[in-house]
Amino acid sequence: MWYPVAFICSYISGSIPFGYVVARIKGYNLRETGSGNIGATNVFRVVGKKEGIIVFVLDLLKGFLPVFYFVQISPVVGIIGALGAVLGHITTPFLHFKGGKGIATGFGSVLALMPIPAILSFGVWALLLGITRRVSVGSLGGALALPLFYFFLSKSIEIPILIIAILLTIVVFITHRSNIGRLIRGEEKAVF
Repeated sequence: MWYPVAFICSYISGSIPFGYVVARIKGYNLRETGSGNIGATNVFRVVGKKEGIIVFVLDLLKGFLPVFYFVQISPVVGIIGALGAVLGHITTPFLHFKGGKGIATGFGSVLALMPIPAILSFGVWALLLGITRRVSVGSLGGALALPLFYFFLSKSIEIPILIIAILLTIVVFITHRSNIGRLIRGEEKAVF
């Protein structure tokens, strides 16, 4: 019974399009501006730094809060919640099932599931962002690092958690297909 409850509740939480809402309040339609994405990076570029940070925190929390609750029931229920939250962000029904790329929401979810690997992966993201000035490079690097950190740093590896870490990495690469293409062509824009 907990599996569908965790998935549905987390999906609903994850589907709240905070970036779109914050941008609309400021008079911008993110679907028609910048990269067309509703995530924190596009808000940061189009609307402003303060608004981008607010959206990042809100998107993180919509992944963290439900997963933190459901992981108390069991790790597997928490994993189902993480999957729901990230899919909710990527396929939000509020915007015709076209959402963001799932980075902040995914980070919030894994922070609740595996805090140390998540924080270390965030460090990889920040380091790569600082070096390259491209959020996509940081996101891809942090996503790749997550299952590795979990595998090598966990005292006891829970296979379902390792699987979700790998699945989330795959999801990040899928949602960043266009970014990867721009990186290969040397056309990806710097964030600062």
